[in-house]
Amino acid sequence: MHSVSNRVKILAVMKNWLGDLLFQMPALDLIKQKYPEARITCIAPERCREILEAHPAVSDFLSFDEKGVHRSWFARIKFLLELRKKGPWDQGYLFHRSRSRALLLLLAGVKERIGYSRGRRIFLNRPLIEPAKPMHQLDYFFHFMKEAGFELPGEKTYRFFLKPEDEKEAAKALESSEIRAGERYLCFHLGANWGPKRWPCGHFAALADKIAEKMRVPIVVTGAAGDVSLWESFRSQVRRAKTVSLIGKTGLRASAAVYKRAICLVTGDSGPMHIASGVGASVVALFGPTDPKLTGPRGTGDSIVLQYVPPGHSTPFFGEEKDLPEGGWLAKISPDQVLEAVERILKKV
Repeated sequence: MHSVSNRVKILAVMKNWLGDLLFQMPALDLIKQKYPEARITCIAPERCREILEAHPAVSDFLSFDEKGVHRSWFARIKFLLELRKKGPWDQGYLFHRSRSRALLLLLAGVKERIGYSRGRRIFLNRPLIEPAKPMHQLDYFFHFMKEAGFELPGEKTYRFFLKPEDEKEAAKALESSEIRAGERYLCFHLGANWGPKRWPCGHFAALADKIAEKMRVPIVVTGAAGDVSLWESFRSQVRRAKTVSLIGKTGLRASAAVYKRAICLVTGDSGPMHIASGVGASVVALFGPTDPKLTGPRGTGDSIVLQYVPPGHSTPFFGEEKDLPEGGWLAKISPDQVLEAVERILKKV
């Protein structure tokens, strides 16, 4: 093992998607705690920049996307040369399962290359043994850190970090949508990166009307620009509730600040589910073909998970959409069930 001074230069190769990224956040905390003077540089696709740059342990961010900008060998060699120029690197943590990223650490001259060994042992000089059984992805990365010699915290949660300007952006967005300062509201997130993980827009609309009847609070709908069609379908089916759209109007961190102020967020298995949980918001999370035991919310906020799995099926489901039961899975979770979960959260706030 290479000796490590207090003033180390560390590379952390992160996974690509929002939920996965948040599951790795505690690892960055542990590295910084062990090496408080270290300069930690994270490598991830550009879409992860906004999240990682707010993390207090992160000193620098390098954008790398081998399926996009860095698809060509020329672009990868250019990136490698940039890495070598920024070195020498004392340590590299490979949180990604990619063999090409493991090779990148080797070619960049990283002295101590740490990662799970399966398929990547040849490129690592500190290979770690992966867990024998499936576990929640947060625990999977805590196991990584334990195998790497770190002392784990008692409470195993993840956090999503904000900057002061994010709170201001959220307040401005809410005000422009006629949500008054201090007014209580709920958030809905309609989208997900896979159709079967979405709760039907008609169910969201029915829930919004039930909330309007019982609680008389507005509904703030968040999402990316590509979710506009979902908003239009949802809005066309709402009869009584006051609903406003922040779709495409806020960045990830400002959206997190919106969730933080809300009574709770109702969503399927999505990146915003983890963002809200990580920022300390309450979440009602709706699961179908994915498994909350593996990817459920584990942030600092309270969460209630509702799931329906059809008889004869199991999760996680790896088939095609055409193989899903008629009517999908999440459609079997009723608006009344979700309303009851929201009311349980209301009793706590």
